[in-house]
Amino acid sequence: MLKNMFVRPDNFRMFRKQFFDQCKFIGLEALPVICIISIFLGMVMTLQVAYMLTNPIVPRSVIATVVRDSMMLEIAPTGISCILAGVVGFKITSEVGYMRLYEQLDAMEIMGVQTINYMLFPRILAAMLTIPCLIIFSLTLSMFGGYLVALFSTNIPTAYYLTGLTTEFNPYEVAVAGVKTFAYSFVISSVAFYLGYYFRGGTVELSRTSTKSVTLNCVIILTLDYLITSLML
Repeated sequence: MLKNMFVRPDNFRMFRKQFFDQCKFIGLEALPVICIISIFLGMVMTLQVAYMLTNPIVPRSVIATVVRDSMMLEIAPTGISCILAGVVGFKITSEVGYMRLYEQLDAMEIMGVQTINYMLFPRILAAMLTIPCLIIFSLTLSMFGGYLVALFSTNIPTAYYLTGLTTEFNPYEVAVAGVKTFAYSFVISSVAFYLGYYFRGGTVELSRTSTKSVTLNCVIILTLDYLITSLML
């Protein structure tokens, strides 16, 4: 399937339209959910780390450092990607499977349209552009959520929290998070499309296939998470 994706598009205008439609479909429609989840993740993580680090010997600024590293290395790229696998992956499989169910893909192929290139390539490009942006936005909002907790809590002074965000910052962690994010983006879009494109059956089978897409994406993401972490860290 991936080999057949790399061919010259039949119509660059339609290809460009598909790309921007998928950017909106994958990125903008998932943005409200990501915003809500990210802020509360940052708030909860800050409270939990503050609860665990009650030793007076440990500086209070360590709370923000632990939250930052945890969100950057694991929770933001992997956790948010699993959520996007449920939101975006389910949508892609359902949309493409619906077109297969009602023979729209067959009609396009009869007209000479290279359906894999026309439908898969824009989705992968859009996913690899918008999902990293969503992860960066999620990481920023989670840090802001932690700051809100520090702002309204007497146990975590805001000055210590802001200091902890910049203490012992390692740029290599950004590279690790970036590799994870791009790998997850490719997996979510390609696996979801594959299951929808080669779907066979009726509406009940389509529902099961869409659910299978979410499960399979999450399993692959967690497997890649372990492999990338073990190789790069």
